[in-house]
Amino acid sequence: MAVTTVETEAPRIVSIVASGVLGTALRAAVTADPRLRLTAVAPRFTDLVVDAGFPGDVVVLAEEPGRQLFAHAVTAAAAGAVVVVHADADDELRQALEDAGAVVVPLADAATGVVEQLATVRGGRRRGHRVAIDDSHRRPRLSPGERRALAHYVQGLTTVQVAAEMGVGYETAKTFLRRVRAKYAAVQRPAGKRIELSLRAEEDGIL
Repeated sequence: MAVTTVETEAPRIVSIVASGVLGTALRAAVTADPRLRLTAVAPRFTDLVVDAGFPGDVVVLAEEPGRQLFAHAVTAAAAGAVVVVHADADDELRQALEDAGAVVVPLADAATGVVEQLATVRGGRRRGHRVAIDDSHRRPRLSPGERRALAHYVQGLTTVQVAAEMGVGYETAKTFLRRVRAKYAAVQRPAGKRIELSLRAEEDGIL
């Protein structure tokens, strides 16, 4: 008699950025779904990004809409996760998030609706866990101006907009960002692209 082996799909690894009642509801809904396995819940993205379980398969961002939320979505996607944003984003932010590959679920949808997206949305690819950057000698010494320029830039601003936010000239802002890239390269943590700069900023607590 032939034996048929049935392969079952492994649960999707989920991490969540949320707090309060919303965080509790999302945690409970994910835990109750056999298609999912919760690896981490954090009140802030800066706490999650250094967790050994980051990014997993799917990252849920239940944060206040704005530039930081967009930067966090880009960072999580760059790390290899599917990103589900649970927030009431305006049309412009929603479009930007969707262009970055995120799935946007409004707050009117209950946690169970979010979970259904987590279990069925396709895309992303799990990567090996990154080791948190704890050694101070691997963190470049950025000047206050360089840190401010980096923080603005990774939240989606152009170099011209960074200059305006900082009240400096375009060439000065461009120099700040060039120095940031050079300093990260010098400590063997290259960050030539905006996505890579976003990861470094999150790892080092700059955002």
